[in-house]
Amino acid sequence: MKRRLLVAAMAALTSIGAFAQGYYAIKKTGTTSEYNMNATATGTPITGITGGVSNTLSAAQTLPFAWNFYGAPVTTFLASSSGYITFDATQTVDNISNVALPSTSAPKNAIFAFWDNLKLEPVTQGTTTFASDVRTWTYGTAPSQVFVIQWRLAGTIGASAGSNVTYFAIRIYQGGGFDIVENYGFGSFAATVGCQNAAGTVGTNVGSSPAMPFGGNNGSYLAASSDVYQFIYGTQPALSVIGIANKTASIASTSVTAGTPIAIQYTNNGSATVTGATLNYTINGGATQSEVLTASIGGNGGLAVLSSVTKNFKPVAADEGTTKAMVAWLTNINSTTATSDTMTFNIFVNKGISGTKRVILEEASGAWCGYCVDGHLKMRDILAANGDKVIGVVHHNADGMANTESNTLNTAYVTGFPMGFIDRTLFDDQTTVGLNRGTWVAEVAKSLLSTTPVNVSIPTKSYDATTGAISFTVKADFVDYALPGDLRFNAFIVEDKVRGTMISATSTTWNQHNYYSSADAGAGGSTHELYNEPAYFYGYFHNHVVRSIPSTAWGSAGIISGTPAAGSSYSKTYNYTLPASVSMNASTDYAGHTGLGTNFQSTATGLAQNKPNEIILVGFVSYYNADLNKRQILNVIEVPLTHAVGIAEKAKSNTSISSVTPNPTSGFTSVDFNVTSKSNVTVELLNVIGQKVLSVANGLYAEGDHTVAFDASTLNKGVYFVNVKTDEGSATHKIVVSGN
Repeated sequence: MKRRLLVAAMAALTSIGAFAQGYYAIKKTGTTSEYNMNATATGTPITGITGGVSNTLSAAQTLPFAWNFYGAPVTTFLASSSGYITFDATQTVDNISNVALPSTSAPKNAIFAFWDNLKLEPVTQGTTTFASDVRTWTYGTAPSQVFVIQWRLAGTIGASAGSNVTYFAIRIYQGGGFDIVENYGFGSFAATVGCQNAAGTVGTNVGSSPAMPFGGNNGSYLAASSDVYQFIYGTQPALSVIGIANKTASIASTSVTAGTPIAIQYTNNGSATVTGATLNYTINGGATQSEVLTASIGGNGGLAVLSSVTKNFKPVAADEGTTKAMVAWLTNINSTTATSDTMTFNIFVNKGISGTKRVILEEASGAWCGYCVDGHLKMRDILAANGDKVIGVVHHNADGMANTESNTLNTAYVTGFPMGFIDRTLFDDQTTVGLNRGTWVAEVAKSLLSTTPVNVSIPTKSYDATTGAISFTVKADFVDYALPGDLRFNAFIVEDKVRGTMISATSTTWNQHNYYSSADAGAGGSTHELYNEPAYFYGYFHNHVVRSIPSTAWGSAGIISGTPAAGSSYSKTYNYTLPASVSMNASTDYAGHTGLGTNFQSTATGLAQNKPNEIILVGFVSYYNADLNKRQILNVIEVPLTHAVGIAEKAKSNTSISSVTPNPTSGFTSVDFNVTSKSNVTVELLNVIGQKVLSVANGLYAEGDHTVAFDASTLNKGVYFVNVKTDEGSATHKIVVSGN
């Protein structure tokens, strides 16, 4: 459970100067989890504007709900391959010459998502072709539905195939208004983004239009990096303030430690700077508390966390293990009579004691997936860098290692392969639990720095070599109060170095496809580790394979209390029968390809599947919730089946110790330490004469191994000492800062 400030968001909406009876636009960053550019399985391509098409206007398309544009009802629209829609049914010719808005030469009564001389351009990598089209779908429920019109892989005409492409969308809101989402792209564009009325006399021109580059990330889609332009219709009041939901990106973020104040975050959607307001709040319906706040919060989506608040609610020890209902609102904004909407949210109070935190990285993969080998390398490197603090497992799809429960997990979180889920957490800077492999390192680091209210262990295990019967117990020891909810035990049976028969040269039942091979797509270029490897790995070592999930995909319910208290313990025993071992016969299973032996594969005779000495038992505790984004894993453990001593049983040091990596350092730096019993811990950075230059951590930690971190990029070059002080003593570790 993360021990951190609960951040409640308030959005201040002020005048930014727009045309009368027109739209004004506010730029934001990132999309919510309800919208995902890759979640198009239920989307419907618009007939006539699919791959290879340019300079084309669709037939009339019907909106799924009543909606007004520039104050007038509209029911149908025409979609253009050139990146716009028009509600003008008289338009018959696509317009490819984008200009600044408003303009009578531009399409009338139109929304310009990314207007340019575009072609819908499918992209082929290896044997996979990524489709290009304009498609629509609707999400949400009435009266709050959202209608999406998305352009996929739109490229500039005249550019080399695949060199200039981008994804973008229009989202029309049933309650009124719309926004434009610029997801990502690569290459050079000079487009127009905005809208204009039926006469071409009133319009909104966004950014550098008509010379807008693509939005979002360059070449790598991250939902949190999408550029979003929110369009709001009407004459703006001088000052108007609204309240939005508090920031609860994961289950853990609604917990606070006794003695910790609750900070307030403001989002200013106006053009004018908000310079002050009065914060008002009540706890459990009690007396209203108020405090005047001062801050400089820039317009058009500016953010500020007001950490100077002195009168905020500070939970006390008597509040531990309880939930407080907080109601908050703003008054006196910029010394006016404007007030915000009222926001209500719950705060759970804990002790702030952390167990030994470990992280699980679950990867969705398939032998058929040529990009998945790169995901395997990413997981390998993360595990090597973090030792026993990070546990990796792989859920296979549509190959010889797929299983029903892993398929359930992949279906829940995956929109493409490879994809990973880290502690099944929806991180603050992400919009989906399933993550692109480029984000794994950063999000694993965040999870390692979070705290947990529970230690998980596998105290007993047994294996009968004659019958294959495996029995093991997963135990949960709560060192702190956990946020109330449906807490469950989970268990995986995992196997390393799984191999299978070749079957055929291009079969992907067991062979692993490799798009990075020079003999295939060469997707990573000549410097990629797999460039000189084959396009198909025969006898590939599939590691961390989830062979069975005896707890079912979402865990075993009804064992852990819904309100576990500090000091409580629970356990669950799982049983599994390991199938008979499978051996490979080199001459028949790898006909014509015997004798291959590398770090990635082996076509030699020998055991290949269901090998007791390669079986790993994994146990963890997670939440279950109807919302897929709220099924966070609190802690995890793994132990080998046949080893006498597992990770949970390793000896602990008799004294507090500290190790610091990397060393030398110039940026993010982690400090590992161990306490042999619950202890108050202070971690500080000292200079060579013993003066404190940085306070890294200060809190109560349970028995076990822990990690904290600091940023060395703000420090001058030189020698420093990390000092870890506990109730049991202290330890010092020398470190060199090489940057700055």
